Formats: sequence, C-alpha cells, structure tokens
Amino acid sequence: MMRLGEEESEILGIMFGDGSIYRTKRKLKVEITGHKMDDREYMLNHVAPLFLRVYGVRMRVSYRRDSNTMRLYTYSQEVAMRLHMLGMPIGPKSRATLLPHADVEPESFIRGLFDTDGCVYRKYGCYAQVQFKSIARELMEFVRNTLILMGFHPSRIILDETRYKFYLC
Repeated sequence: MMRLGEEESEILGIMFGDGSIYRTKRKLKVEITGHKMDDREYMLNHVAPLFLRVYGVRMRVSYRRDSNTMRLYTYSQEVAMRLHMLGMPIGPKSRATLLPHADVEPESFIRGLFDTDGCVYRKYGCYAQVQFKSIARELMEFVRNTLILMGFHPSRIILDETRYKFYLC
C-alpha cells in the first residue's frame, strides 16, 4: 500500500471533510467549501498553498452572494484522479465508502479532517470537548481507531439525526 507524506495526508483529510470531486461537461472539478468569513484565512493562506506545494495547482476562489459560502476549486484531471485513487469519491460522498486507500500520516490526516469537520466546545465548567462528525460511519471508525492507537480515549460512535459522531473529552 502506498504511503503518503504529511502534506498529502492532510489534503486527503481536508477533502474527506469539506471537499468534493465532480464531473462538469468535459472536466473534473476538485473543490473545497468553507464559510467565507470564518474559514477565509485558513482556505486562502493554508489550503490553497498546500495544493500548490503538493500538486502544483493554483486554486481559484469563488464566493456565493446568496450565502456565507466560499469555494476553492481547480479543474485538474490529474489531481482529481490522484485524490480518487487515494479514496476520494467522484460524485456524492454520501453514496461512497470514505476510507483512505493509502497509508496516511495519522496526525496530518486527522488535522485536515478536524480542520474541516471537527469542532471544540466547552462541555461544562473548564472542560473542553472535541467532536468529530461525518456522514460516513467507516470514516469515523477509522479516525476513532487511529486516535486509540495514538493513545487517546474517544467515546463510542453514535448516530444523531444524519451523522455519525464521537467525542474526545
């Protein structure tokens, strides 16, 4: 099995979180969606340069006028097929099995996924809680098992209305 470096592992985590690959009329589009205020600095100053360093592609940015959404995107058959080979589906993630098809650097992969789909909040008093949440149970099992191997003690995975989630306290 192929072994990914830190930066490509992080990109795969980002893509599993807020990324997508889909077909347009003639091309494949790689896209990452975020909040145009809260995620702007992260997307422009971290994610876009990461894609440039790893894949040599410049990500374009678009802002939705009717919502608080921004998108980084590129039309690149080569990058799309590389990410697809690594486990990122082409089309809706809800219909796919979301698991890396390569050995990832655990910390980097989890960093990318957490930066896009994780959250931290105060549980009560001075205690913080970290939450991971995804539509894909198999992805949550993979991340939870990886955290256990790293010495953490996550909660069991539960299903809320639409997503699987677990916590680190």
